[in-house]
Amino acid sequence: MRKLAAAVVAVVFGMSFGTVLALDPLNKEDAAKDYDVDGLSNLMEFVYGTDPYNPDSDWDGCPDGWVVYYDINRAYFPPESKHALFDTDSDGLKDSNVDPNYKFDPASGVLAFEQPDSDTWDNLREYKVGTDPTNPDTDGDGYLDSHDPRPLIPDEPPKEGGGGNSGQAQGAGMAAALASAWC
Repeated sequence: MRKLAAAVVAVVFGMSFGTVLALDPLNKEDAAKDYDVDGLSNLMEFVYGTDPYNPDSDWDGCPDGWVVYYDINRAYFPPESKHALFDTDSDGLKDSNVDPNYKFDPASGVLAFEQPDSDTWDNLREYKVGTDPTNPDTDGDGYLDSHDPRPLIPDEPPKEGGGGNSGQAQGAGMAAALASAWC
């Protein structure tokens, strides 16, 4: 009878049946379970409106737990950083690269194609590569993730005026050389 009542509530409030049926309010242990192994407990799935039986509720390629993690854990920068573009705590100092009004919503269905930081990679690419979608320079080496052939491994910082032999931008030159050799 309780499941039927939950289903009626789901229809009335427009919630997914999976979300409502997965959380038993009379069972404390149920709230802590993670049926889809996406890193979100059943209680968190309920709070975020995601499906506790599907690790990617909106089918956008970014798991629900990954999305919620970056909604809660955004990268912050010192005010003098070139990546500090927004003031998130209203103290007059810029400290974040992502607009504080931006919501990492695991149930939105469009999150994968959005680009909240300034590295030009969308969230799906950030997820697949393993970079931080709130930090345009995940490894902190001075190169935007989208311009860094190894965005998870710090390289030598960029030299003043460009140039140098830090290994950066070799990928483009090597790709052009290989393309001309193959064509």
